[in-house]
Amino acid sequence: MAKKSTKIALTYFITIIVTFIVIGGLGYLLLQYLQNPHADSAEEVNISPLDGQQSYAPAETNNVSTLFIFDSEKRLSGTCFMLVRTAATERKLVLMPLPADTAAVLDGTENSLYEFYRLGGAQKAVSAAENCTGTKIDYYMKLNNDSFSSFVSIFGGIDVNIPYNLIYTNPDTGEETIFREGSTYADSAILRKILTYPLYTAGEEYRAKILGVTASDLVNKNVTSSFSSHVDDYFSTVINSSVETNFTAYDYEEHSDALKYIAESNERIAQLVTVTGAYNDNNFFELDANFVRAIPEWLGLNNYEE
Repeated sequence: MAKKSTKIALTYFITIIVTFIVIGGLGYLLLQYLQNPHADSAEEVNISPLDGQQSYAPAETNNVSTLFIFDSEKRLSGTCFMLVRTAATERKLVLMPLPADTAAVLDGTENSLYEFYRLGGAQKAVSAAENCTGTKIDYYMKLNNDSFSSFVSIFGGIDVNIPYNLIYTNPDTGEETIFREGSTYADSAILRKILTYPLYTAGEEYRAKILGVTASDLVNKNVTSSFSSHVDDYFSTVINSSVETNFTAYDYEEHSDALKYIAESNERIAQLVTVTGAYNDNNFFELDANFVRAIPEWLGLNNYEE
C-alpha cells in the first residue's frame, strides 16, 4: 500500500513540474513578444529565400550620351555623325544622326561639324556637337572601316530600302557603288557604301536620315533577349578593334549592367530622332531653334541650358 501511495505522489509531483515548465515557457514567450512584437517577422525577412535577389534597376548616372563618328574616308560625305543617348532608366537608346555639314560655333568661328572634326579630331567634334545641340556629351567612339565592320557584325546585316539607283565611282580608290532602286540586304561592306554615298539628291540632311533609319533597324531587328548574355564579348570585340574612344574598361564596368538591362527589354529599344533645320547664308545646315529646344525632351536630359 505504501509503494502505491509513493507512486501516486511521484506522478502528481512530475505533473506539477511539467505544468510549471509549460506555463512558464509560454509566459516567457508572451513577455518577449510584448517587448519586441516584430522580432519574429524580422527573423523571417532574414531567412527569406528572396533575400539578395532584388531586381536590377539602373541609376541616373547610367544615362549617358555618346557621339559616334564613322570616318570611312577623308571627305565630308565619307564621314557620319550620330548622337546616341543611352537612356537606361527608360530602357531605350535614342539615336539622333547629325548631318556632317551641321553648323556649329566654337571660339566665335562658325563652321561645319565635319570641318571642326577634320581640323581638330574627335574631341573637337564633340565640342561642336555640344554647341549645335545644346547638350553635354560624355563619350565619343570613332570607327574606321575595320572597326565599323566589327561593330556591324555584332548585329548582323539589315534590309535597306534604296530610294533610287545609286551609281558612283570613287575617284580616289576606284571603288564602284552600284545599287538598284528597291530593297537590298546590306552587310557591313554594302552598308558602308550606302552610308557614304555622296550624291543623294537631298544632300547631307537625307544622308543623315539614311544613317538613322539603318542604325535603328540594325538594333531593333537584331537585339533579342539573348543579346544581353553576349554584351561582354561584344564590348571586347569593339574595344579591341581599331576604334578610338574615351570609353574605358572602367566605364564599361560601371555601365555594363545598364546596357544588359536595356538589351533584355522585349520592346524596340532604339528610338530615332530626325533633326530639322535649314541651310544658312554660309551654306551650313543650321538646326531649327524649336528643335534644339525640344532636344532635352527627346533625349531625356536634365542638363540643358538655354
